[in-house]
Amino acid sequence: MKLTTREIAAEAGVSPATVSRYCTGSENVSPALAKKIEDALQRMGENIELKRCQNQVILVLLTHLRFSFYSRAIQELLDQEDSRGYSFTILRYDPRTPETIRNFVNRMRPVGAIYFEEEIDSTILQFIQSTGVKTVMCGGVAVDPNSDMVHVNDIKAAYDGTRYLLGLGHRDILFLSDDISKIGAGYQRIAGCRKAMEESGAQLPDNSVICGSVTFEAGYDAIGKALESGLRFTAVFAFSDELAVGAMAALHDAGLRVPEDVSVLGYDDLPIALRVRPKLTTIHQPIDLFIKKTLELFDQGHQGLCTELLLQHSIIQRDSCKRRSPSDGN
Repeated sequence: MKLTTREIAAEAGVSPATVSRYCTGSENVSPALAKKIEDALQRMGENIELKRCQNQVILVLLTHLRFSFYSRAIQELLDQEDSRGYSFTILRYDPRTPETIRNFVNRMRPVGAIYFEEEIDSTILQFIQSTGVKTVMCGGVAVDPNSDMVHVNDIKAAYDGTRYLLGLGHRDILFLSDDISKIGAGYQRIAGCRKAMEESGAQLPDNSVICGSVTFEAGYDAIGKALESGLRFTAVFAFSDELAVGAMAALHDAGLRVPEDVSVLGYDDLPIALRVRPKLTTIHQPIDLFIKKTLELFDQGHQGLCTELLLQHSIIQRDSCKRRSPSDGN
């Protein structure tokens, strides 16, 4: 007797619609759900010929690859590709040509979409979601209410980083950030820094926060501007390792030593943190786990509610920060 969709669904513990999608190949089904169905069919002694779609594609939306964080995340995706049963397609997101994304989604029917920037155009995300594709913000807080998200607590991480520098005796700290006027990582991190400074009784004047990009060049330029303006600081907290390394280069070129004259704290814990001298003390973000947990969200399929996974950060102490002693000059 031929099994019905409902019978298979009941045995597998999935919905009849999921079984239908699996058997007809009309839409992609996550590997986790597919395995439930396959195991159920095996238990039921069924050996039907399935026309299942094998193309488990995940779309990765990027605006650029100038930030090393993005490159590191892409490398993790590639490292985990074979073991996860997914393939990845990277598309450049340009708000001027949204049809590129729409055409790809309609043609390839991906099982999911990953993005790394909090403010990807909501209309594009809504279109992707309207086709039944799950979207996940990886590495930050999703402004879009229908996206899952995987990230660290940026407020607490920046708070901890600032407390670390304060604990080393630094009161005049220069903060290098991206745009803090928008709801995003920079906004959250500077809020954490400000809270830590206020609790210690230290000041965080507006001119101690320099905003721009989070690249090496931005870090180099920011230090140049701060020194030229006569700003006093004994430590730099840069909101990316690239920014931090750029700051270290500028300090070196200005005749200042790290950490003897100025301590430098980074954020991300990318490979570059171990390659510079002195080795960079930094806030560790578990990018490998970001990717692992993001892919697990796709394995689970749609569950009706958005999921937020908050992963643990830590401070990796290396050689670029130094405790100030009472004898240290201003």
